[in-house]
Amino acid sequence: MRDFADRSVAVLGMGRSGLAAAKVLHELGAHVYLSDSRPASELQPVLAQLPAGVELEMGGHTQSCAMVDLIVVSPGIPRTLPILQAAEADGVELIGEVELAYRLTSTNLVAITGTNGKTTTTTLIGEILREAGWNAPVGGNIGIPLVTLAQQKADCLVAEISSFQLETVKNFRPHVGVWLNFSDDHLNRHGTREAYWGLKKQLFTRQREDDYAVLNADDPAIAPLANEMAAQVVLFSRLSTLTRGICLAEEQIVWKYASRTVPLLPASNIQLRGEHNLENCLAAAAAAVALGVPIWAIARAITNFQGVEHRIEPVRTIAGVQWFNDSKGTNYDSTIKAILAFSEPLVLIAGGRDKGGAISPLIETICRKVEHTILTGEAAPYFDRVLRAAGYETITLAFDLASAVSTAHAIAKPGGVVLFSPACTSFDMFSNFEERGTNFKALVRELADG
Repeated sequence: MRDFADRSVAVLGMGRSGLAAAKVLHELGAHVYLSDSRPASELQPVLAQLPAGVELEMGGHTQSCAMVDLIVVSPGIPRTLPILQAAEADGVELIGEVELAYRLTSTNLVAITGTNGKTTTTTLIGEILREAGWNAPVGGNIGIPLVTLAQQKADCLVAEISSFQLETVKNFRPHVGVWLNFSDDHLNRHGTREAYWGLKKQLFTRQREDDYAVLNADDPAIAPLANEMAAQVVLFSRLSTLTRGICLAEEQIVWKYASRTVPLLPASNIQLRGEHNLENCLAAAAAAVALGVPIWAIARAITNFQGVEHRIEPVRTIAGVQWFNDSKGTNYDSTIKAILAFSEPLVLIAGGRDKGGAISPLIETICRKVEHTILTGEAAPYFDRVLRAAGYETITLAFDLASAVSTAHAIAKPGGVVLFSPACTSFDMFSNFEERGTNFKALVRELADG
């Protein structure tokens, strides 16, 4: 369905993407039915933003919301919900907000996925395109919902795409797709590593020979796909000297193609900490060269880029101790990368709601690199148990984030670092990682200087 005038559409979920989808569909003349499991008392700020004429259901999803021509389901709602399965069995089409955006846009898409680094890379690609003078709005799983941008006039749209969003795509086809890396994540939602990998691959399955697939040549889960893609493949590598693609040569980021080596910029120009951020910059450069962006714009944007909020974000220095907010570190691998970005003596604050996966690499990294670990949230007892089983004893359990920050302030020594990188979701104590990170920064800024 691409023409929504006078069609009956249910939107499940009144979060950011659901609200955006409902507004756009209403503007297109659809009869919109908006449903949320939360009670009306929790939805008052949302209700004030809705246009007149949108029919509402609160406190649960009933069969009436499935008696429509189309259902647009928000990423937070699993497709295993019985009412959704029943609707699909009755022939009702089920899509997500990202698929809806694709059906509404005539603009080329640059879509970025991966387990970690999506927000940094998506933001950086947007900065590169803006440096080159392109009109390239950025949204998707960060910032503005993609459906809000879909009908704007632009040179291209740049979108972060999550595995949750890829559960409900059908025709979605980016002109440039980027797969940054792959490790265990969201297994509490997707069930198995194989299912999660299959969802990530969905980003590329409808690409054609005039599209581009930007792939991490260093990732063993991704690199073999280079020979399977219908799209033109652009590889990037931090570890290998490629014959074609974006890689390192004599401490320069270079673009190799047609037996040529074109320097882009010195790797030392990158302001971001960590080898993972070097990989993010390589991936962003690969997407940019696929789009035909001038080299000078790539070099200038990467050189000037200072990162994104909540991702190894400097907060302040107190009595010689540097504090960093990495609230976006919501899985084990992300926190491993954050820890490895530091050579200074490290105090780690971690914990929240665990998402599952193979925890042993995180435990090994903490044992090897972290002097003291402060644990909080639902995962604290589990993390404490597996760390102690590995022989790691410098652990403090904190009741909440405020007490964790206070404990870290007392423990950390001049010349050291306090890193808040939870390795877990925020949902046991906060609405999202942004709220959690903002709370952490506020607590740190309240600490005494001495």
